[in-house]
Amino acid sequence: MGTVFLFLALLILATRLMSLLVLRFQPETVPANGADTMTQQSGFDMQQKTLAIISAAIMTHRKNN
Repeated sequence: MGTVFLFLALLILATRLMSLLVLRFQPETVPANGADTMTQQSGFDMQQKTLAIISAAIMTHRKNN
C-alpha cells in the first residue's frame, strides 16, 4: 500500500513539474483583434448548416423506413 501511495505521489509531482515547465517555456498566443467577430458570425452559419444536415438526415430516415 505504501508503494502505491509513493508512486502516485511521485506521479502527481512529476505532472505538476511538467505543467510548470510547459507554462514557463511555451510562448503565449494572442488572438487577433477580429477573431471574436469571426467566431460569432461563423457560429450562426454553423447552426444553419447543422440544422440543414439534421433535416436532411431525418428526411432520408423517413424515406427509408
